[in-house]
Amino acid sequence: METYEQILSRMTDKYTELSGIVPHEASDIAIRMKVLAGEVYSCLVQTQWLRRQIFADTAEGEFLDYHAMTRGLTRRQASCAVGEVIFAVTETPVSTITIPAGTVVSTGGENPLQFETTETVEILAGNLAAHALIRALAPGREYNVAQGAVSVLVTPPAGIGSVTNPDPCMGGTDTESDEMLRQRVLDSFRFASNGTNKVYYQTQAMDIPGVAGASVVPLGRGVGTVDVYISAEGSEVPEELIDEVSRRLSEMREVNVDVKVMQAQAVAVDFYVRIDVKDGYDFEQVSADCRQALEDYVNTRNVGQAVLLTEAGERIYHVEGVKEYVFVSGLNGDNRLDPSQYAVVGKISISQGVVR
Repeated sequence: METYEQILSRMTDKYTELSGIVPHEASDIAIRMKVLAGEVYSCLVQTQWLRRQIFADTAEGEFLDYHAMTRGLTRRQASCAVGEVIFAVTETPVSTITIPAGTVVSTGGENPLQFETTETVEILAGNLAAHALIRALAPGREYNVAQGAVSVLVTPPAGIGSVTNPDPCMGGTDTESDEMLRQRVLDSFRFASNGTNKVYYQTQAMDIPGVAGASVVPLGRGVGTVDVYISAEGSEVPEELIDEVSRRLSEMREVNVDVKVMQAQAVAVDFYVRIDVKDGYDFEQVSADCRQALEDYVNTRNVGQAVLLTEAGERIYHVEGVKEYVFVSGLNGDNRLDPSQYAVVGKISISQGVVR
């Protein structure tokens, strides 16, 4: 695409050719040509942008959503993490203590994450604790916190001395990225759903918010059976989500087909990479971008999909500022996964200097 300067130069040369006069920089005609060249350049930029939105493999944002809609797909929205906490008292109460729904608790640290109870529970006289279900106050995978992370009472009822979560909070997801949605759209062209095949069950499962990936194994338990393995984003799959997927597939399944939904097993994938950066680029920034590129690649792999060094290397190669890269010999390899497994990011080590 022509630059603004190229357009203006071409217009000036043509004017000079036809009139025999070189327009002065401050003349009326020169100013008019500058304004017109700017508008022409703006139109070219808009045209280039529109060309990208026409095709699913380059569309972005809401225009990618339109492509997804034509394939019967929708962008997965962010969901809130859920879990359970135990409220405890310091002294045995002589009367019932009510902990109302909406009681707020949080994690500790500089950037606490808040949760609220979704049910009213009571600590009866003579008892020391009560269990309550909680839900994150905002969606996002960052709310998938570890066991014991929820420890701060934000709006505690009188008499409550402490709170903790005995198990990790799970089920929090981010809004599906353009890259992940684009992959699903392109896959819908490559592998058509016909109402009975693997793609059909996979599509139905992955349309449910909270499901990040799904793999389908026909005949896994014999004739007339379909096993579906699902994963969540950044955490184990909550039982509630497994039940929801089971209900959806039970309604959509073929006659006399037994569908079983199970949690896929996470497999950590490590990368050990050495890179050289181009002149003028900061190694720390480039290495951080490489790390993000590798994480994005792993996160777009579906359940059962292999993590290949050639594809991971392609992501690194296209990071701005990377001059050369190499995977450290003996520490990397392709990760071939079973249909019941999915890849998660393990250790990523990026050092400077390609060894030859």
